[in-house]
Amino acid sequence: MTPVPNSASSLSLERAVAQVRADAGAWPCDDLGLLRICGPDAAEWLQTQTCNDVLALAPGQGQASAALDRKGRIHAPFSLHRWEDEFWLITPRGCIAPLSARFDEFTFLEDISLADETAEMAFVAVQGPRTLPRLRRLLADDAASLPRDPHSVAPCRLGDTNAIAFGASLTGEDGFLLMTERADQGPLLDALVAGGVPIIPEDARDTLRIEAGIPLWGRDIDTNTRISETPLEQDAVSYDKGCYTGQEVVAKLRHRGTPRRALVGLLLDAPPFPPGAELRVDGAVVGRISSGCWSPTLGRYIAMAYLDRDRRVPGRHVTLRVDDASPALDAEVVLLPFVSGTPRDALARRCYAEALDRFDRDADDRDAGVIELLDEAVLLDPTFEDAWETLGVTLHRQGRVDDAIAVMEQLARMNPRCVMAQTNLSMFYVSKGMIAEAEAAKARSAAIEMQQARAAFDAERAAAEERARLEREAEERIRMFAEVLEIDPDDALATYGAGMARFQLGRYDDAAPFLQRATELQRDYSAAYLNLGKCCEFLSRIDDAIDAYQRGIAAAGRKGDLMPLREMERRLRALTEDAPTSQA
Repeated sequence: MTPVPNSASSLSLERAVAQVRADAGAWPCDDLGLLRICGPDAAEWLQTQTCNDVLALAPGQGQASAALDRKGRIHAPFSLHRWEDEFWLITPRGCIAPLSARFDEFTFLEDISLADETAEMAFVAVQGPRTLPRLRRLLADDAASLPRDPHSVAPCRLGDTNAIAFGASLTGEDGFLLMTERADQGPLLDALVAGGVPIIPEDARDTLRIEAGIPLWGRDIDTNTRISETPLEQDAVSYDKGCYTGQEVVAKLRHRGTPRRALVGLLLDAPPFPPGAELRVDGAVVGRISSGCWSPTLGRYIAMAYLDRDRRVPGRHVTLRVDDASPALDAEVVLLPFVSGTPRDALARRCYAEALDRFDRDADDRDAGVIELLDEAVLLDPTFEDAWETLGVTLHRQGRVDDAIAVMEQLARMNPRCVMAQTNLSMFYVSKGMIAEAEAAKARSAAIEMQQARAAFDAERAAAEERARLEREAEERIRMFAEVLEIDPDDALATYGAGMARFQLGRYDDAAPFLQRATELQRDYSAAYLNLGKCCEFLSRIDDAIDAYQRGIAAAGRKGDLMPLREMERRLRALTEDAPTSQA
């Protein structure tokens, strides 16, 4: 592996960005503040003050959230974390004073207390796909003590420093936000550098943030920004909780329309206009730039910008100016983020695949790198049974029988119905002369196989019964929608339903005309475009599928239907890149 630089000054922007995208990097987060909220009424009170579902949080969990005003505008963005019976709120420092004042104003008879601990506590970010393996080397206890879910929280000790770790991605990559006492921030950063995690300079941090499409308070979002105009809405808003300030506006925009403007990405062939610049098309203002940079990851200029409904269609090319005298800037509109990190389970499978390749080439069973890769795979995904089994087998082949037994016993505890765990344990026990234990493991393996065979038979029979039930229901829906269409042939919902009932039966030739008709009757019917495209894929009509997805993406972009829009983008990308498409 390439040696890791040990200081921010030794890293260029390009190398720093590549370091975080491929490995891990760290930096102090001195722009963050901390509010601690305690008291028996804290959870119920916070439920009324924030736009996410506080009551759904168990101790150790957290969430993205925000406080809004009555018009759905962002008063302050933050992450909220429950620790036992108190809550920790992490927000930009500039939001601490106004947020504290607002909370004081809306506290009446509730038994709660607010404490600003910004001066006492400090934060350090560690980001990158290899963050977890890097931190494991510094942990005084097991790496399992680090939180595994986004926004979750757990105490840990890194080297000689006590810290609280929050699951947090500030770059689109895997990572943590580490909270320490302020005096310990420097020693923690020193320990990280000594452990092979370099300090990332500030310009590279901002580039990583923009690539990840994360809005910055005071630049991309402020108190004039509605949360529905930003990507924050996807993670920070609960639509199932009770009332909170701004709820009515947020719900209305979701169910009855789309924001007049929204934050999207722009791919550019030239440097972006400066932040705050108004964007014009044919002299009319259509939006404004909020952040922009050169992206080393993509190899082109990018920007985050607010655009109006007609211009923010993903895939659309627009020519932008700041005034009549300025040069034109050609841009392609894309959804944020520009760059997405690789999930831990995918990273685990990447390690596993490399380990298998080395395993096959390791005729003498001497390659310690196989074990290192498999160990990293199970660290990244503790439920990865194939990696656990291969790790145990590899340890046994390399003569580390006790370690192999420990791994297989761990797998058996994790999944008591794992046949291979018991089968391998039987063989490993024999090699240790533990005959009674080997026979017991062999018997357990045989019993599990019999149970699984019976379960598979029962599952196949249940699946056949379920298929028959769904077919009966689909045929009934076909009859029902046919009756509706006899009365009104232009009923878009009935037309779509008639197509989907046929789709469910696998009758794609019959389904496609109904779905096509639904898109003609209702031009913004996102689901109809999506399923029409799927039909065409199943029929190997690839050009028709591409056309359906392109039209559907434009319609969904105007309407704000993000879920079907993202799926259509994913499927269109797979088709246009000649990659195999999942027909899920």
